[in-house]
Amino acid sequence: MKKILLALISLQLSCSVFAVEGMWMPQQLPLLAKDLKEKGLKISPKDISSLDKHPMTAIVSLGGCSASFVSDTGLIVTNHHCAYGSIQHNSTAENNLIDKGFYAETLADELPGRPGSRVYVTQEINDVTNKVLDNIGGATGLQRHEALESYKKKLIGQCETSNQYRCSVRVFDGGAEYFLIKQLQIKDVRLVYAPDDSIGKYGGDIDNWMWPRHTGDFSFLRAYVDKEGNAAEYSKDNVPYRPETWLELNPQGVDTGDFVMILGYPGRTSRHNLLKEIQQYVNVTYPTLIRHYGKYINIIEEIGQQQPEALVKYAGVLAGANNRMKNYQGMLDGFAKKGALDNKTKNQEAFVTWAQKHDPDAYKAYQNLTVLLDKKYADQQKDLVWGLIKRSNLLSAASTLYRLSKEKEKPDSERKSSYQKRNWDRIKNSLLRIDRSYLESVDKASLKHFAGQYALLMTEQEKTEFENMHFTDGADDLYGFIDHLFANSELHDQEKRLAWLDKKPEDFERSEDAFIKMAVSMYADNLAEEQADDALDADIQQARLVYIEALKKYAQANNIVMYSDANSTLRVTYGNVMGYSGNDAVRYEPFTTLNGIVEKDTGTFPFDSPQKQLDLIEARDFGKYAMSSIDSVPVNFLADLDITGGNSGSAVLDDRARLVGLAFDGNYESINADWIFKSDVARCINVDVRYMLWVMEKVDATSRLLRELGVN
Repeated sequence: MKKILLALISLQLSCSVFAVEGMWMPQQLPLLAKDLKEKGLKISPKDISSLDKHPMTAIVSLGGCSASFVSDTGLIVTNHHCAYGSIQHNSTAENNLIDKGFYAETLADELPGRPGSRVYVTQEINDVTNKVLDNIGGATGLQRHEALESYKKKLIGQCETSNQYRCSVRVFDGGAEYFLIKQLQIKDVRLVYAPDDSIGKYGGDIDNWMWPRHTGDFSFLRAYVDKEGNAAEYSKDNVPYRPETWLELNPQGVDTGDFVMILGYPGRTSRHNLLKEIQQYVNVTYPTLIRHYGKYINIIEEIGQQQPEALVKYAGVLAGANNRMKNYQGMLDGFAKKGALDNKTKNQEAFVTWAQKHDPDAYKAYQNLTVLLDKKYADQQKDLVWGLIKRSNLLSAASTLYRLSKEKEKPDSERKSSYQKRNWDRIKNSLLRIDRSYLESVDKASLKHFAGQYALLMTEQEKTEFENMHFTDGADDLYGFIDHLFANSELHDQEKRLAWLDKKPEDFERSEDAFIKMAVSMYADNLAEEQADDALDADIQQARLVYIEALKKYAQANNIVMYSDANSTLRVTYGNVMGYSGNDAVRYEPFTTLNGIVEKDTGTFPFDSPQKQLDLIEARDFGKYAMSSIDSVPVNFLADLDITGGNSGSAVLDDRARLVGLAFDGNYESINADWIFKSDVARCINVDVRYMLWVMEKVDATSRLLRELGVN
């Protein structure tokens, strides 16, 4: 039995009735016992609060998505779009697994995942708040940032007793609390089964964030370790991992009103942020990113008409960009509605009035925070475009490699955390992945677009400085300079790119490779910019810490329950299966059916269900997966669960902690939930376990997996 050290977050629970809003840390669940029972939980809340007990030992992170073990031999279920990187990695224009799907008939047929694929199992969560704050002391600005980073490295170094573990120090409540989190990391993750795109992505970007939905967003992976049971990179000699526990499936699923909960790793919410921050995103951030992502998508699609491999190599990029664009537009649509920010405005004004009267220090921190945020946002439009420029594949690789060579000259404890030795394999894997998601024509065209847009935002002095620093070898215009970069670099070659991992700074500084020269010339400015950002962010965090602490006091004084914003740590959210009323006189039911697939199907992407599936539906061949109340197999269902990005692939569990579905999206009305949660309309969209099993049995005949899952 592992020794689990858990520290309860102080929480005022004076309300007798709870809203479904809340992303709770596991150790908080016993404090919510009454509400959990009232909503329908049949097992003890203590059973789902311990990291060393089922079901928590079955819940894992994929580093951006959530997932769970579903067999004693390391089988993992998650969303199709979460496995997309591994599906795309194993695809070519001639053998496109995205289009046709993949099923491994035997263990030996399971395919290596995308380089850098990881499975993380949370082992311990320890409160280190006092240690961190004592270490920071009264430092401000860059000194505060450096003190915090140095102490975090120390804690992580003490925690990572072997390369089996990955530790991190997570910030809660704007810096009011810090938790040291220890995770087992599994490094060999293989693709086992993925339905084809016309099931796994049915409805595509048109249906994204929409209800009703008919998407089979599920896939299976498997975790492998070496023969001694230790984490190891991919090897044909590795064997399936044996998890402590795994989830049992409930093939009967759930019905309207039933209790459900989600265990997963939500990425980020900003519900305790200031009104000013929402307004900045609405007025600048979202419109800027929508414009540039839209152009990026157009570039890939236009080139894809002439070079079909672009659509394979950039399939994951396209899916992500389209998702973000629709998300950002949904944010704008939501906040454009009359009264959308009324409650936020009212609550903030009430807090300010309270702080002025009861906590002058908090009021000063609030005022200081607004000033610091104005400074941070002063030139954000340009900052956003510059960030997109630096994401160019070869420029990013060159910059990373040169920075690594510079950081290697320091003792490991003094290196920037992302360049410490513990992260060298991550850097190498990022360089390996380039081959599967890079095409010169796309990278060059997108870099020209973003650089051109950035030039429009530069002052004349900045343009002159940029030209003097970067234009070389006769290039006399921006686009000509970019052509020069690609024509005079060998970083597109994987072997030559990887060879730079072991080079010294002087090797880079002597290099004639155009992208390497560009990275070297940018280094000093990038470093100065990074340090200025770190100093400002440290001051913002310091002011936000005081603000959040006061907000907690205000909440307690007004009998309001507060929880921490999401930060990619293990959380639990719970509620019930239910529909909702959207616009006037519109009522959405909680389940969709196979019939809806036929109604939507046009035979062309993204509504192009496999003919075999259409024939099965027409024959009403539902097998044992029909739901009597809807006289069909349920495809997707709604629940009033509080989720955000990172929850994709999260296990949806019933009242006895059995798997009944996977979370994969939210409805359009919930897009603003990262900022403001509206319990009357915010709904989580889940793929139903009965549809998953029906597809696996009837459409793709995955008998081996069904036996492993214990349902056949």
